[in-house]
Amino acid sequence: MKELSILDVKISAYTKKKILEKIGNLLSSETTEGKQLITINPEFVIAAQADMTFKNIINNSWLVVADGYGIRLAAKYLELINNKHINNYVLRIINYFLIGLKVAWWGVTKNNKKIDTVSESTTGTDLIPEICRIMKNEPKIGNKKVFLLGGFGDVPRLTAEKLQATVSLETHNGVSLQIDYAPFEEQDIIEKINLFSPAMLFVALNHPRAQKWIAENLARMPSVKLAIGVGGAFDYLSGETKRASQEWRNSFEWLFRLIHQPRRWKRIYSAVFSFPWRIFMSVSKRGG
Repeated sequence: MKELSILDVKISAYTKKKILEKIGNLLSSETTEGKQLITINPEFVIAAQADMTFKNIINNSWLVVADGYGIRLAAKYLELINNKHINNYVLRIINYFLIGLKVAWWGVTKNNKKIDTVSESTTGTDLIPEICRIMKNEPKIGNKKVFLLGGFGDVPRLTAEKLQATVSLETHNGVSLQIDYAPFEEQDIIEKINLFSPAMLFVALNHPRAQKWIAENLARMPSVKLAIGVGGAFDYLSGETKRASQEWRNSFEWLFRLIHQPRRWKRIYSAVFSFPWRIFMSVSKRGG
């Protein structure tokens, strides 16, 4: 496995297929130690620069997978400049800037053959139904219970219903996949989760709240083998919020979100402008 670092934040450069394989192996294992998987985007990396607790949680997590084009572009950019050794400061800055423009152009033109350091994005929205399918179909996974934590109003219920419709609940050996849910504000939530005793926990809270909550509480939920903070994934899966098409997701999802959710402009600015600028400034300070 290639393990990368972007602004001192680790990224596990696995393909989606390999990630799902590792998840299946974990859920079918006899482990009694719960793991956290983090799907990381540029906002996470920026937030981690000012929050050492959050950075440590990310870097100590079981897997940290790329969620979004920005991480993929940054990984490719860093790979290219790490092969450059230019002592002259001015020439180094010019060279690094031109490499940045080249990588940005690959992003605009969706040149995935060039953006190969991290070969694909893996979002929480994509992982949820895929993990449910693995749990349904893999006979070695004995505990086939999934808990959905978070969301507002009818979103948790609608998400569970959509998953049940998307992923047939009856397995080949007659054991059904079971899905339970609760809003985060519900009292005694740890007790409710433990009463259901799931192997898989999805937490629909924004970062870093979801990741910190998992890190603080995972040991209190002994049945949970894997927990993932999935942000607004329930909103997309339930149909409450429109998701960008695959074409938009490949490079311009930030623009789609700005058009449809203008209140997110600060987060989009952080991901689209602050993130590449921070990387450029960081590498520019290196010696040749």
